[in-house]
Amino acid sequence: MRAALSDQFPSSAIGASATAATTAVADQALLGGVRVVELATIVMAPSASAILSDFGAEVIKIEAPGRGDLYRYFQDLPGMPDSEIPYCFLLDGRNKKSVVIDLKRESGQKVAHRLIETADVFLTNCHNSVLEALDMTWDRLREINPRLIFAHGTGYGHTGPEAEKPGYDQVCYWTRSGLVATFTPVDGHLGPLGCGTGDHPTGVTLFSAVLAGLLKRERTGAGSYVTTSLLAAGAWANACAIQAKLVGAEFHAKRPRERTMNFGQLYYRTRDDRLIKLSIVEQDREWERFCRALDRTDLIGDERFCTTAERIENMPEFVALLDAEFAQRDFAEWSERFTHCEIAYSLVSNLDDIVADEQLEAIGMFRDLDHPEYGRLRTVDSPVFIQGEDKAEPQPAPGLGEHTGDLLRELGLDAREIASLAERGVVSGRL
Repeated sequence: MRAALSDQFPSSAIGASATAATTAVADQALLGGVRVVELATIVMAPSASAILSDFGAEVIKIEAPGRGDLYRYFQDLPGMPDSEIPYCFLLDGRNKKSVVIDLKRESGQKVAHRLIETADVFLTNCHNSVLEALDMTWDRLREINPRLIFAHGTGYGHTGPEAEKPGYDQVCYWTRSGLVATFTPVDGHLGPLGCGTGDHPTGVTLFSAVLAGLLKRERTGAGSYVTTSLLAAGAWANACAIQAKLVGAEFHAKRPRERTMNFGQLYYRTRDDRLIKLSIVEQDREWERFCRALDRTDLIGDERFCTTAERIENMPEFVALLDAEFAQRDFAEWSERFTHCEIAYSLVSNLDDIVADEQLEAIGMFRDLDHPEYGRLRTVDSPVFIQGEDKAEPQPAPGLGEHTGDLLRELGLDAREIASLAERGVVSGRL
């Protein structure tokens, strides 16, 4: 699926740095032979190309001279978990190649254009004004490569009055979409939302858009512009509430915990000081099973609580009763009881619980990665699985400019040209 080069860049140069065996294995993968050029920073767009790499795509990351992508150093930001291992970049930089090109220079732009001519996908999260300044707009790149899929991930969207605003998932995905307002308790503030917790879901959306673009190209032969934004993905995550508002639904005021309208959506603390979350949707239908799980069959016909209307009327008393019941048993016993009675529940898992979670292990969400500096590590897999398609073994994220020389030679540049570019600071890295 790789786009053809012009006559001045012979096809024999493509892939020259890879061994025949490596190429054969890659081409057997679902996205084998697909080349992605990534011009992106931090989380959302790089996470999309990481998923593409999981299914065999070759991802080439263009980075600026100096420090490269800020994401390489995210673990050093105040408040992030302390580690000498660059765990953020390890996650979303896996399987990629890094080339350092100064795109602020015309000569660097020409090198990047030569690379993009060989690509199937150009994936970026730069603002339109930045792309214009770097000569990397969709209109420009489709002149160079008419079969190119131009995948654009943004904060607030690719058009409109706020397209150029800086935006991260904390403000676009979570806050502007209304999700934070939904989650904020009536009597307090919502705490930090965690690094990448909106970026990664949006990255899956961008990954899907790329696949749709590739499918369209298979049918039409032409490239296309595909896009999503943190704001759009956040609005989609909050779509049920937004749809209710759009049809004029009447919303209820937020209530304190003891005045909830559904006891089966609360959190309860167990005897061993763990929090358990219930998810009971049809209260009356599941009422008898819930009482049996509590070992309180006397409540089944209790006139104070036996119907939804009665429970709402007497909710403070009922919540107090449930708090006392949950405090009498450890989480493990509640887990057995709710599983047996088919009541949806979950432990409020902390990170110690998550990395030891047998179910996450069973569905393949953790994979081993051998790192030349840090040894055997575990990493989080992407959430897309396709029957009959093996994902690529996770490879370490590249060093800054690790593949610059190999890729320039692949494009047909000789040693003299590469040396000249390096002397002028247009390219850097391993040459």
